[in-house]
Amino acid sequence: MFIEKLFGRKKFVSTITGISIKFLGETHTLPGLEIKNRKFDVSIPFQNKMGSSMLPDMLKVPPLTLEKIAVLPPFKLLGTEPSLPAKVDFMSKIIFKLKLEAPQSGYNGPLSVSFSNSSTDLITLSVNKVTVSSPSESVALDDSAFMLTVQKGQVFKKSMQLFKIYKFMDKVNLIEASKPFEIVNTVPQLPLTLDHKDSYIIDVYLKAPDFSYSGSLEIKFK
Repeated sequence: MFIEKLFGRKKFVSTITGISIKFLGETHTLPGLEIKNRKFDVSIPFQNKMGSSMLPDMLKVPPLTLEKIAVLPPFKLLGTEPSLPAKVDFMSKIIFKLKLEAPQSGYNGPLSVSFSNSSTDLITLSVNKVTVSSPSESVALDDSAFMLTVQKGQVFKKSMQLFKIYKFMDKVNLIEASKPFEIVNTVPQLPLTLDHKDSYIIDVYLKAPDFSYSGSLEIKFK
């Protein structure tokens, strides 16, 4: 009993079994920790990876603006460093120091943290089919429907096969996308001669519009 008391007051000891971090529907976890003061700090790293798996290094994504950080009860958020809103450049990382107040001593359980950005920064793309065409052929790609939540003007990638619309040794000189999308780049770049089997597969990098879109997407090769 003497060990548990300090100047007649019971020592504050609580255990966070794990830290859950949520952003845009995805959840990441950090290890837990033992806290010995009701008011304490926790460092949370945040990296802007939106679109990182889709983009080559030469293409940039607009900065992400974090508007709000929230923690679920029984914890209370007292402040953040740096303060919000905070802009996070593509592939950059910010370590947020959260100043928190814990519940009563003896708590044993998780800490849940959620990040959110301005809803005006995000749009939804709901494409029911992707059609590719050449001057002589037009084909709807199999299983081509997709839905994405992206930033306004974000660049994303769609891989396409051309063997249904072009023949061996045909040449592809130009590419266009139906509105409201814009072509940013292709890999391999055009002009392109379809002189081997791998040349029939092309990665098309498209720029999203500044508003949510629902409909079809047509890619015209010429």
